[in-house]
Amino acid sequence: MSKEKKLNICVMAGQNAGVISIISALSLGCRINAAVSYSKECEKILSLFDIPVFKSIKDDGFKNAILISDLLLSAHGREIVSAELLKIPKYGGVNIHPYLYAYKGADPVGRAILDSNFRASVGSHIMTEKIDEGKVLFEEFIDVAGAKTREDVYSALYPFYAGVVIKTLRAITSFSADIH
Repeated sequence: MSKEKKLNICVMAGQNAGVISIISALSLGCRINAAVSYSKECEKILSLFDIPVFKSIKDDGFKNAILISDLLLSAHGREIVSAELLKIPKYGGVNIHPYLYAYKGADPVGRAILDSNFRASVGSHIMTEKIDEGKVLFEEFIDVAGAKTREDVYSALYPFYAGVVIKTLRAITSFSADIH
């Protein structure tokens, strides 16, 4: 992001996918104003960078941080974000989601395993008031044939989280208008 604008962001993140998304954003020079952590893994990495951590997007400190942010980035977020909150950051919100093309909502990897769907993906989309229904920005696919557990699938997907987050943040800095 050397020539692009450095983004000020707020993050909603959980589990290892959240950690990867946080580190990817920081690697591009993004400033994380505040974060809501849904896991000890994310809390640990956020504390290493002295990033304020909140329990919910409803916390006043997080709401204040959103006021000075360009973007809300969600990776394994656990809360539904209101349309009002999504209007505050300049570029709205972006969610990073596995199996975006096939399984909206909770536990997409678990549902894919039950369906024997081995065409895995990580995608990014614009957040709207309808869960996982916003415009898809990027989606990368991988064959995970032979995967038997969520851990197997996520292990294959983790490198794709980094790539999708980086591509998404770079694309957002090149937009000349809001993506709301």
